[in-house]
Amino acid sequence: MSNSDADYNVLVLGNIRPEGIEALKLFAHVTVLPEPVTKADVLECVTHMDAILHKVGKVGQEIIDQQPKLQIIARHGVGLDDLDLPVIDAAGIPVSTTLNANTNAVAEATIGLVLSLLRHINSGEKMIKREHKWSRETLMGREIKGSTVGIVGYGRIGRLVAQYYAVFGANIIIYDAFPKSLKDCAFETVEFDQLLKNSDIVSLHCPLMQETHHLINAERLDLMKKNSILVNTSRGGLVDKVALAKAAQAGQIAGAAIDVFDVEPPNFGDALFACETILTTPHIAAMTLEAQTAMAVGAAEEIRHVLVDNAGPSNNVFDK
Repeated sequence: MSNSDADYNVLVLGNIRPEGIEALKLFAHVTVLPEPVTKADVLECVTHMDAILHKVGKVGQEIIDQQPKLQIIARHGVGLDDLDLPVIDAAGIPVSTTLNANTNAVAEATIGLVLSLLRHINSGEKMIKREHKWSRETLMGREIKGSTVGIVGYGRIGRLVAQYYAVFGANIIIYDAFPKSLKDCAFETVEFDQLLKNSDIVSLHCPLMQETHHLINAERLDLMKKNSILVNTSRGGLVDKVALAKAAQAGQIAGAAIDVFDVEPPNFGDALFACETILTTPHIAAMTLEAQTAMAVGAAEEIRHVLVDNAGPSNNVFDK
């Protein structure tokens, strides 16, 4: 089927791999809104769409009210915080995710960020290339082996990260607010405050919900060890960035690695970016060729299931 002869219309919100676009073009006419995606852009074209492949942008009441034909919203990834789920559910529109597509990429990036912090890799590169110095003793690091790593959130990514840390010889402790997630957990489980007090590395892998917004705040940062580090490759809203900057500047914790922000792109004037002990990256944990291709193609396949095969998505979030 050529794109011009397609019976369906699919709106892609954000920049996705061409493999995903080509998979959609086999059965649909495709409209792509490149990043950054605005609500006004979406409202201009959503009324005749049969499906949305969602990577970025807010989808709420105003957009849903304009969609007489929409049959599925397929997420490029697993995060749901940009979608107004009660409104979408009330409209009877299923939402799918691409489950394991980016799990390994994020897990690997998490370990990489921790190693960069513990071994001062970025500082060493700056010392040689920019400062033209050779002062190894000032970059004394620490090893993951023998460290206590606290995993906050024991879902797909949290489980894999725990396995990777274990290979390094770390002592793993786990906290998850949902007891069913801890079924068959191979590691010690603890309460959240205990995890913060005992961990050398605190690794965040939980979803952003009302209950987890600013999960890491000034009070909880105060519980952490002075030599501990925090890593967040999950969602920016989990961490109070103002409190984190203050804690890092005061030497309350040894450092942090932050890949995600509450607003993206962030305000580069935030105090967070002036902290030498805070490593920041532009939401790249899932930015691998393998993960991006799997998410794009996986989301396209979910849309095909619904539109062409007249079946439900393989993992409608409202069925859970």
